[in-house]
Amino acid sequence: MTIARFDCPSGASGNMFLGALLDAGLDQAALEAELRTLDLPPWRLVRQPVRKGPIAATHMDFAIEAAAEHGALSDPAAMEAVIAASTVREPAKARAHAMVRRLAEAEAAVHGVDVRAAHFHELGAVDAVLDIVGACVAVDLLGITAMSTSAINAGTGTVKTSHGVLPVPAPATLRLLQGSPLEIYANDVVAELLTPTGALVLTEFTTHAGHAPAMRVTATGYGAGTSDLSIPNVLRVTLGEAASTLGADVVTVIEANVDDMNPEHYPPVSERLFEAGALDVTLTPLVMKKGRPGTLIRALAPPATSDAAVDVLLRETSTLGVRLHDARRVKVPRHSLRVDTPYGAIAVKASYVDGRLRDVAPEADDCARAARAHDARLQTVYDAARAAAWEAASPTQPAMGGPDARS
Repeated sequence: MTIARFDCPSGASGNMFLGALLDAGLDQAALEAELRTLDLPPWRLVRQPVRKGPIAATHMDFAIEAAAEHGALSDPAAMEAVIAASTVREPAKARAHAMVRRLAEAEAAVHGVDVRAAHFHELGAVDAVLDIVGACVAVDLLGITAMSTSAINAGTGTVKTSHGVLPVPAPATLRLLQGSPLEIYANDVVAELLTPTGALVLTEFTTHAGHAPAMRVTATGYGAGTSDLSIPNVLRVTLGEAASTLGADVVTVIEANVDDMNPEHYPPVSERLFEAGALDVTLTPLVMKKGRPGTLIRALAPPATSDAAVDVLLRETSTLGVRLHDARRVKVPRHSLRVDTPYGAIAVKASYVDGRLRDVAPEADDCARAARAHDARLQTVYDAARAAAWEAASPTQPAMGGPDARS
């Protein structure tokens, strides 16, 4: 299981992400060979060693010729069409499609327009396609199955863009970060350190944020930003092998004891907790003071979203306080896929131990909908999906390349 750890003391951009991976040993020729299948204006991958303060790093950029005679590439539909027509490996292609849509949705939201009207200036769109597809191909080439990201220095001040002068972090950057586990901060560096493409890539591939995971280090790399700052302008990646094939991260346990609330209110509270980012919610019966029956409400949440869960418990229940503590969590790696059955397509999760397929589990909601639609027994649909999944699932743990690999 290959883990990538990104440390972001000077933010991140798409070019810094690829520069760091190239510095850590990514095969440049293999990367370029896949990107050449994209129907884009002529471009060159420019890579050069630089020093940022005391650190030797790789500066990487795409030098792109004018797109005027090549055809427009300024809207999301055109960008997706270019990706679809390429022969880029399928896991990377699927992920890239999803990322272009997310970028377009973020731009549309902050400018108050329909997503179909989101617009990118020509060379910026070409660069974005190369950065996005390049990141997806790089992750697949390196066989990265999990990615950890530190808190990100986003910078401060303002930045000039094609839309005018914007505050840092740029509105689209913040929109992309919204709902993710990533944390940002700013120090006294007045510059845009985290770009929208950087935010897009990190939010797409990060499987857990905060502390670095346990791993055996196999390679390190530094991707350089363009500007010279008061701190080394680099994004660092550490590649390693997990000490165990099981994933590990840290979650916050948020809990409260309640003995004076209408039981009918518990299901809506659970729904609100999930909407606030909770990973799991449980209700446990208790015997409380004076022999009164009560309920322990417990939610598990990523540390970055734990405040939202606390807010739900304080607003939506009668408790006067909550308890919080962080807990280390060990997880079996999972991969999502859809399988065809006589009752339609069903979503399935495949789990892996020591890199080998352990089990497959059809999604209960999908099975229930299919059973109702075909007037079939739920167990019959479930068994059909499970049988199809054993045939379709990869016998070995897939790299983190498909669009559902984070589930």
